[in-house]
Amino acid sequence: MKKERRIVTIGVGLLAVTPAYAQLGGLGGLLGGRSSGGGGDVDSQVKAFLDKSFSIEMTVNKALLAIIAAYAKDEDRAKYQARFQELSKVTDPKEAGAKFQEIAPSSEADAKKLAAESDLEGRTKQLTADKQQQVAKGVVNFLLGALQAKDVVPMGQGIMQSVSSNPMAIPKVLPVKDALPRLANAMSLAASTLPQFVKVLKGANIQVPEVNVSTKEEKLDSV
Repeated sequence: MKKERRIVTIGVGLLAVTPAYAQLGGLGGLLGGRSSGGGGDVDSQVKAFLDKSFSIEMTVNKALLAIIAAYAKDEDRAKYQARFQELSKVTDPKEAGAKFQEIAPSSEADAKKLAAESDLEGRTKQLTADKQQQVAKGVVNFLLGALQAKDVVPMGQGIMQSVSSNPMAIPKVLPVKDALPRLANAMSLAASTLPQFVKVLKGANIQVPEVNVSTKEEKLDSV
């Protein structure tokens, strides 16, 4: 019970700092982060941000696919497996944004639809032990990625602010601008949807470990 409460509390905390955003300019402030990244070399700052956001987005996207694939019928599971393999082949943070943008929205929609099902706990109990553990690992990884995003978003916001008076540098930070809303979406989903999966896992007597910034990512090689 304490573990479930801890994870749900994490989700509520993320929700509290992830309101809907109307425009990128205010994203960092809305998320409760501090401005950072001002000064210094823009190229190195962008690279550092993209490396971190790439790792986070890879984690949350694979985690989400693992969760929804566990419940999918065989013909649908093949679709999620293909997406998972596509992600696994992406290695360049600069080129990853387009793939994340392609895959994330539909996965998020599928996860929300799945979480809203009235018989989800019953379906969870009927999963094989391997699939139940796949869901649990996916939940842990997604929440971990969302927590990491909370720390990385202010870094990106700081980069955007640092070039606001230098139009020549704006093209360099466009990947940062594109990544920030995706990270915010992950944080929002962790708060609004993932607690439902924690709840049904508990109902199926499946333990989910406490998630915090020191939690190690679960190994997910396939779905």
